[in-house]
Amino acid sequence: MKTIFFDVGYTLVNEDAVWEKRCQEQVETEEAKALGLSVVDLFHEIRKATIAWLPQYRTVVKKFNFKEVAPYRSELETLYEEVPEVLKVLSKNHKLGVIANQLDGLKERLENFGILQYFSYVISSWDVKVMKPDVQIFEYALKTAECKPEEAFMVGDRLDNDIAPAKSLGMKTVWIKQGFGALQIPMSAESKPDYTVNNFSELLKIFAE
Repeated sequence: MKTIFFDVGYTLVNEDAVWEKRCQEQVETEEAKALGLSVVDLFHEIRKATIAWLPQYRTVVKKFNFKEVAPYRSELETLYEEVPEVLKVLSKNHKLGVIANQLDGLKERLENFGILQYFSYVISSWDVKVMKPDVQIFEYALKTAECKPEEAFMVGDRLDNDIAPAKSLGMKTVWIKQGFGALQIPMSAESKPDYTVNNFSELLKIFAE
């Protein structure tokens, strides 16, 4: 039995509406208006940060020196349609967990999506006070799961936050090319994923018994 850990954003949930709203609210601030920024401008900067393996919104905030920062509205997240059925299948033969940089209340949100039942471990940066790509959050998850790195998989959308740190510990990795993270390219052999998929359903091929 393998242990499979998942990221949340652009892995389990689609964040498109969240980012559209956040950028829209940001350009409506007086600071952004004074700089003449548009939603397109902010999306461009988020993409640039992602490609450069930099924190996405923190990099934008720093570049424009925003004092008023638009919030991340998690209520606008939508679960990818295929996720519940795939998790149901995978949970029959594997232990499942979450390792994610998230706001407070992650378990409640997973419960609201109807998928908390499939996870034996939910490790959120809010709870452990460590954020990916810091390997400590992965080490914490492995310890919690009483799992050796070589017996674990990490599934995520970002090479910098998910794939590289997990691989550095000896975990197997699956890069799911959704969202901004699909723009990234491996910086070294150490950051090349073991598997690459384009959607959540393709995980069933990798973990087929």
